Amino acid sequence: MKIYGKNDYWATPWEFLGNDKGDCEDYVISKYFALKHLGVDYKKLFFTYVRSTNFKEPHMVLTYFETPKSEPLILDNNNRKIFPASQRKDLTPIYNFNGDMLDEADKNNEKSHKKWDELKLNMQRKKI
Repeated sequence: MKIYGKNDYWATPWEFLGNDKGDCEDYVISKYFALKHLGVDYKKLFFTYVRSTNFKEPHMVLTYFETPKSEPLILDNNNRKIFPASQRKDLTPIYNFNGDMLDEADKNNEKSHKKWDELKLNMQRKKI
């Protein structure tokens, strides 16, 4: 609210970097697009909502799955070290999604994600 004047606003990577601050979703979004830009297969990257026992509130992390059945690695702005999910006892997963896969589903008239759709629109507009 303090940064963007809206509750639960998902900033574009340009907004996040330009403001030099953001919440957990903003970190995840920027990591997601940076890793995609570096050539990491987007199908291995997931936005993952978790419950943090340290903060007693919902939180978002980026998860990386080497294969669909492998244990994910957790990229978290609250912990700079990357650990496998089994070593993050402080996080309880709630759900995850992959934005680009949502775009593919949307082409088939399947359910999308409102925040993701708004983010993509802001990115197309090059919102800063």
